[in-house]
Amino acid sequence: MIQWGRATFTVLSETTDPDVVTQLLGLDPSEVWRKGEMLRSGRVRTHHGWSLDVGALDNTEIDQTGTRPLRELLDRCTAAAGRVADLPEDCEARIWWSASSDSSQGGFVLPFEVAAQIGELGVDVYATVYLAEGDESDD
Repeated sequence: MIQWGRATFTVLSETTDPDVVTQLLGLDPSEVWRKGEMLRSGRVRTHHGWSLDVGALDNTEIDQTGTRPLRELLDRCTAAAGRVADLPEDCEARIWWSASSDSSQGGFVLPFEVAAQIGELGVDVYATVYLAEGDESDD
């Protein structure tokens, strides 16, 4: 079963400054980075980035679906519903959603109301489940 997860809404761009993304979406980001900034590795960023992250969240007794971080993120993004299409053409917006399972067989339950919120926001979701290693006796 999914134990905890994380969700992040990101917008990447080669030319559009993150401040413009903030204005167009009507959301305050958790983090921004700008093209040309030097990384600790010595590499230089090749694109601008804007992200809104809810951090890692555990399941609750009430909700065992594994969607808590995604729901939290979508609730925070309500003001941006329908605005993603207004971003400049060079912007790429998406949600990154991941979760950790306590078994070797995991998966999400995606309730229809969550799917509807994703549709209203107008972004693709890239989801990953990290599975616990299986017991060799399970083969």
